Amino acid sequence: MVSVEERLLIIKELGRLLIDLNNCSDNQVRNNIYLDILLLRNALVLTAI
Repeated sequence: MVSVEERLLIIKELGRLLIDLNNCSDNQVRNNIYLDILLLRNALVLTAI
């Protein structure tokens, strides 16, 4: 089971990645950031079950 602190850390990292995504002009890097966002989002969803 994931602790509240770990969930908050994931949410904080999602925020950082969203900022990076908005500031990035390289499409390949943007795609990689987007994939990281999806992975973290899926981690949050799986821990909520």
